[in-house]
Amino acid sequence: MPFNLDSVESYILDARTILLDRTPPYRYSDESLLVALNTALLEARRLRPDMFVYKFGDRMPSFGAVSGEHVPVEFQLRLPVVYGLVAHAMLRDEEDVPVERANAFLAKFQFMLTSIYAAPAAPTQSARSTQ
Repeated sequence: MPFNLDSVESYILDARTILLDRTPPYRYSDESLLVALNTALLEARRLRPDMFVYKFGDRMPSFGAVSGEHVPVEFQLRLPVVYGLVAHAMLRDEEDVPVERANAFLAKFQFMLTSIYAAPAAPTQSARSTQ
């Protein structure tokens, strides 16, 4: 089966691979990953409105189930959306997830969309130790 990140299911599957969460019971529920996907898409629209405005105007695609439903993102921008999904999932995690890894995915997401390096979303270990 070709893997081209064109459906909700393929985004969630790729995110689970990166999150090392491929074996049930899952650490990240389908619902939490769907929230992360929808959040990443909203953030992508904020950073790159041209990705959606010509197709959807004021509306924004949103997904409520892991399915074969098409995610309307151009192929060259699909990997950044996966990184944004992973970053948001990790940042929302209440367990002991390394913030540095979440920040790295978020920075990759933002850089791949804008070519601008972003500041960390959460304090890193080195920043916390200097306080």
